[in-house]
Amino acid sequence: MKKRLQGMIAGILIGVMFSGIAVYAATGSKTIEAYYNNIKVYKDNVLCELKDANGTTIEPFIYNGTTYMPVRGTANLAGMEVEWDGKTQSVYLWDELVPDGTYLMDVCPPYATSSEYEGYSSQSGKSFMMAGEKFSNGFTIGENHWNMSDCFALFNLNSKFSVINLSIGLVDDNQMYDTTVCFYVDGKLVKEIDIEADGLPKTVSIPVNYGLQLKILVPETNYTVIGFGNITVE
Repeated sequence: MKKRLQGMIAGILIGVMFSGIAVYAATGSKTIEAYYNNIKVYKDNVLCELKDANGTTIEPFIYNGTTYMPVRGTANLAGMEVEWDGKTQSVYLWDELVPDGTYLMDVCPPYATSSEYEGYSSQSGKSFMMAGEKFSNGFTIGENHWNMSDCFALFNLNSKFSVINLSIGLVDDNQMYDTTVCFYVDGKLVKEIDIEADGLPKTVSIPVNYGLQLKILVPETNYTVIGFGNITVE
């Protein structure tokens, strides 16, 4: 849901910095000499004021040939949301606020899948069954016949989300065998879910940590169809 930028953003500083005071860098502090010259900021040819979280107007300044502007005022001027985490010294910016609980398939459907993929949306009235219960807002992958190939779905998360929540299990009316589902974020395995042939669907959370690409992989699906239902994002 949020785009994360660690530490300071190039060309933008948090808060107010005055000429001749100590400012904090990545590993310590140093004294800088900043120049104020009544720098004006325009958006669509309209003169604007940059303000901090308290509503105080902050003036941009020049240091070492670069003009610096407060991150909150600049982000708000650009129509972006901003959040500062003092514990991790991180700035969070996002331009498309997606409420928690939004369905992944509504805001980020897969851009590539194996041939065994089928999508389901409650808006279309489509659903699938796991352990006798209906699920939608997700997808199924797998084959109800002998198939030694991998099944997968790829999503371009675009660094917008921290966690994905879903229900996962074997789809009814198919032959059932134990299998494993793997979740990769930017090529790194972040979670493996074991699916038992006689088990109930599991509700799981997948940490995607504002990554770019999510890959959901079911290796060597043999007589197995896996359901991924009610997939929501945070």
